[in-house]
Amino acid sequence: MPEMMLSCVAIDDEPFALSALADYCCKVPFLNVIALFNDPYKAINFLKQNKPDLIFLDIKMPGISGIQIAESFDYHPMLIFTTAYNNYAVDGFNLNALDYLLKPFDFERFYKAVTKAKEKFEIQNQYKSIQAANKFIIIKIEYKNVRIYIPDILFIEAIDNYSKIHTCQKKYLTHQNLKNISSVLPENEFIRVHKSFIIHISKISHFTNKNVVIGEKTLPIGRTYAYNFFLRMKLP
Repeated sequence: MPEMMLSCVAIDDEPFALSALADYCCKVPFLNVIALFNDPYKAINFLKQNKPDLIFLDIKMPGISGIQIAESFDYHPMLIFTTAYNNYAVDGFNLNALDYLLKPFDFERFYKAVTKAKEKFEIQNQYKSIQAANKFIIIKIEYKNVRIYIPDILFIEAIDNYSKIHTCQKKYLTHQNLKNISSVLPENEFIRVHKSFIIHISKISHFTNKNVVIGEKTLPIGRTYAYNFFLRMKLP
C-alpha cells in the first residue's frame, strides 16, 4: 500500500526561514508541499480555496500574526507554529497546535514534529473510514459520547460557545465547535455556508444567491463562503 501523503503549506515572511522549511519538507517522503508564502495575505487568499492537511505558520509577521491567520480558518488543519520568540507557545497550543518549533530548529526536531502530524493524519483517516463505512459520527454531549447517523443530519449551527446539530429526529447541543465537528464529517457531503452554519448538501430544498433552504429552515449564505458554495453547486 502506498504511503499516505500530507499536503502542506508554509507561511513565513523571512525568505531564509521559508527556504529552510522547503528544504526540510523535500527530505520527508510523506510531505507534499503545495505552496510557500512569504506574504501572509496572499496565503490567506490561497487558503480560502485550498485546504492543505498541514500548515507551517510563523507567528510574528508584519501586519498580521500566525495566530490571527489560524483563527480565520473555516476548517481544522494540523498546525505547526514556527517562531524565533518563545513567549507565544501558550497562544499556539490554545489553538490546538500540533507542535511549536523555536527557530533555529534542526532537521531532527522538524522531523519529530512532522512525524506527529503523520501519525495524527493516519488516525484521522482510519476514523473517517470507519465512519464512512458505518455512516455515523461520535459527538460528545454533556458527559456522553453520542452516535449520530450522518444521513439524518440536516445542518449544524454555531450558538455562542456551543454547536447545535439539527437532525431529522431531534437536535443535539454540544460544546464542540464547528471546526471540530467539520473535521469528522465527510467533505463530499457537507459544506460550510456561513460562519454559523454547516449544511448537508443532499438536504438542500432550494437556494438563492443569499440563502439556502433545508426543510422549513432558511439559512444565510455568508459572503466569505459564497464562492465555494456556488462552485460546489456548479454555478458561475
